[in-house]
Amino acid sequence: MMHTIRIKQVDAFASRPFEGNPAGVVTDAAGLTAQQMQAIAKEMNCSETAFVLPSGSADLRLRYFTPAQEVDLCGHATIAALHALREEGLVQGTLRAETAVGILELEAGEDMHWMRQDTPRFRPAEESADVICGLLGLDPGDLDPAMPTGIAYTGLWDLLVPVRSLEALRRSQPDMRELARHNRSQGIVSTHLFCRETELPGSTLHTRDFSPAAGVPEDPHTGTASGALGSFLVRAGVLEPGSHLFEQGWTVGRPGLIHVEVATAAAGVRVGGAAVTVISGSIALG
Repeated sequence: MMHTIRIKQVDAFASRPFEGNPAGVVTDAAGLTAQQMQAIAKEMNCSETAFVLPSGSADLRLRYFTPAQEVDLCGHATIAALHALREEGLVQGTLRAETAVGILELEAGEDMHWMRQDTPRFRPAEESADVICGLLGLDPGDLDPAMPTGIAYTGLWDLLVPVRSLEALRRSQPDMRELARHNRSQGIVSTHLFCRETELPGSTLHTRDFSPAAGVPEDPHTGTASGALGSFLVRAGVLEPGSHLFEQGWTVGRPGLIHVEVATAAAGVRVGGAAVTVISGSIALG
């Protein structure tokens, strides 16, 4: 008899189907090997699939796989996992999750789900504006001189690049092979563009994310990069501590909103959003 497991596809950072960022979720991955998890993630072909496992040190353990590799942390797949687990009556309210970056505090709410990310860290970008813009298919004049470029971490390292306008952000056409090579050489998972001009009047920033080094050319929504960006801009004095709303996904036809709460740049950051299940079924393991 063929072995099957339950699996869901959840659109995170969205309240309606076919928006936000789709993630695969296996709510009971006990007994699966890393090879099986990787094969499932490749078959799902979402930017990430989250696997929920038992933990000896927290309420549960989360592992994350892109179609190409395992990654230490994923914001949208965490939100998706919280939604799927709450939908099945397995979690509610505050819980602790074991991840590759440590134990993180999560919250499964009725309409919103939250993840507290790892302690922020920062380092300068080593390349010139010319080099960075060359990788992104932009001109140096497309960068916003009023905001900093840099590298930040709240679980994954991200290169953060400010652009002047939505027009410039939409126009970016990275050389994915060279961007992947560059990011791997710097230990960076994604390159995250942002600008002050937004689609919606209540938003703080509009963003766009490229992660070819992790096998994801353009990620519709990136919770970890949003947390890193919020901490980075609070540290730089560009944003005040508090609650912010980041837009993403318009360039790939999957609009959505990421809530970012930064206490201080050093104290940490929470990222949250809504989610909706779009597929629920089983997958055969052979």
